[in-house]
Amino acid sequence: MYQELLRKMAEEKPSYHEEEIQWLLDHLGDPSPEIRDDLVFISFARGIQEELFTKEQFQFISAMIVSDGGLDKELDKLGASTLERSFRALIYVNLLSADANQQSVFYQGLKAEIRNALLNQGLYYLSKEKDMTGFSSQYGWVHAFAHGADLLTEVVCHPDFPISRVHEVFDILGQLFKRISIRFTDDEDWRLARVLYEPILKGKLAQEQVASWIKTVDFPIEEREDFYKFSNFRSCLLEVYVQLDQRNSLQDDLKKAIQSFQY
Repeated sequence: MYQELLRKMAEEKPSYHEEEIQWLLDHLGDPSPEIRDDLVFISFARGIQEELFTKEQFQFISAMIVSDGGLDKELDKLGASTLERSFRALIYVNLLSADANQQSVFYQGLKAEIRNALLNQGLYYLSKEKDMTGFSSQYGWVHAFAHGADLLTEVVCHPDFPISRVHEVFDILGQLFKRISIRFTDDEDWRLARVLYEPILKGKLAQEQVASWIKTVDFPIEEREDFYKFSNFRSCLLEVYVQLDQRNSLQDDLKKAIQSFQY
């Protein structure tokens, strides 16, 4: 099966049988980066983004991906278990993105209950994940927090995510930065910045809301770990600043809030 799926990756427009898709689902968190990254994830991403899957297969994948606990599966276990959660989050990203894309054949292709499950799990995943591993010498990229940030970005930007729930996003981010007591080293802080600036750029989030929230976040420095927490958050805000400023989209309220943020 591995060789057959590998061969299909070289094809311009491959088609997939259900047993092949099931094999890919079964190897979502494979310990081998050659299988997990280079075959399974790329096959899923291509299949969804390039519309290689049928609508029925799209629905099958979405149903199976949430059927056994989804992102809550084995949350108490790290290592190999994290791989499945982390890369499952990336499939969630692709499913939600296609579901929200009016140009995609999969537009609004998720069943309502599955869409809601993806949105709710994606919203709260980072508040539950504990594995901080970025790159592992054993597994390659684990990157649960970066992938979780990508998913949270997709959740907030999705048209079915109500703007009335944006306070939950602020709460989750605030709690996350106060919970993580090591310095991010694999760009997780920059990926988390996307949760703020992408919805702003897409008109889902007002800059005044972000500015007001920043003014309520406080990082008292008592221990060395407290400075790491502050530094992670400041790095996130600086990335928001840079991304909006280079698009000439940074408004004065948010600009001043970021510039004046300090411990």
